[in-house]
Amino acid sequence: MKLRRALILVVLSLFLVACAGGKNNQPGEEGGKEPGSSGKTVGVIQIADHIALERARKGFEEELKKTNPEVEIISKNANGDLTVVPSIIKSFQDRKVDLIYAIATPAAQGAKNGEKKIPIVFNAVTDPASADLVKNLEEPEGNITGVSDYFSMEAQLKEMVCVFPDIKNVGVMFSTNEANSQFQIEELKKAAEGLGLNVVEVGVNNINDVSTAIKSLEPKIDIFLSITDNTVSSASTIIAESLKEAKIPSFASEEGPVDNGILMSAGVDYVDLGKKAADMASEILGGKKVSEIPVVFSKETRKVVNKKTADALGLSQDNKLMKDAKVVE
Repeated sequence: MKLRRALILVVLSLFLVACAGGKNNQPGEEGGKEPGSSGKTVGVIQIADHIALERARKGFEEELKKTNPEVEIISKNANGDLTVVPSIIKSFQDRKVDLIYAIATPAAQGAKNGEKKIPIVFNAVTDPASADLVKNLEEPEGNITGVSDYFSMEAQLKEMVCVFPDIKNVGVMFSTNEANSQFQIEELKKAAEGLGLNVVEVGVNNINDVSTAIKSLEPKIDIFLSITDNTVSSASTIIAESLKEAKIPSFASEEGPVDNGILMSAGVDYVDLGKKAADMASEILGGKKVSEIPVVFSKETRKVVNKKTADALGLSQDNKLMKDAKVVE
C-alpha cells in the first residue's frame, strides 16, 4: 500500500512539473509573445496629442496592416511628458517587440537612448543629424532610421511672399526644449535674410506660455509662421484664435494647424509620411537590415487653406490664396 501511494505521488509530481514547464513557454508569458500568426509586434510611441502626429500614426498603422495583417501594434502616447518616455520604451522591451515606431524628435531620441538592438523607425523629425539620431543618412549606422518631415524654410517663405507680397516681419514661436525647433529657427533666419524679411521670435517652455507669447508677438509682426514644433502645434487653436482677432494672417509648415484655424499651409502630408515609415518597417520586419534603409525625405507637398479663417480675415476671394488649394472648413 505504501509503495503504491509513493508511486502515485511520483507520477503526480512529474505531471505537475511538465505542466509548469509548458506554461512558461506559452505566448504572452515570460519568454513568449502575444498570440498572432505573424509573430510580429510593433510598439508605437507618440510624443504628444496633436493632428500631425496623429496622422503620422494612423498612416503608419493602416499601411502596415495592409502588408502585415497579423501584426500586433501597441500604441502609447506620452501626452507631451518627456519623463514618461523611458518607461514607455521599457514597456516595449518587456513585451519583446520586434520594432519601435517613434513619432517626433523627443520620442525618437528617447527610443534611441533607451534601446540599442530593437530596430527603430522614426517619423516627424525635421533634422535627424542635429537631433543626434543618424549621422549617415544613406547608410544608418545604428539600429535607427526613418522619415523626416523637413520642408525648406526658403520654399515656405517664398510661398508666403507670393500670397502676401507686402509682409516684412515674420513672427515665429518655438519650444525651448526641442532641438528640432532650434534647427528650423536657424534656417528660417537665414532664408528670411535672403528675402529681405525680418524674423521676430519668441520661445516657450510649455503650452501654458503660449497665450502670453502670441500676444507679445502680435504688435510686432505682419504674418505668423507655425513651424513643426510639438508644443506650438498642440496649441495651434489658441494661436489661431488670437491671430484672427488681431487680423494677422498665419502660415503653417503642415496641414494639421490649418484644421485648427491657421490660415494656410504649403507643406508635407503626415499621412503620407506615416505610409512611408510603414514601408520601411515592413522591410525591416521582413529581414532587411536597418543600415540598408536610408532616411527618407518627402518631396510631396500640398497647399491647404482654412475657409473660416480666410472669411474672418476678408481673404476668401483672394485668388493668390485660394488658387490650387485644398479648402478645409
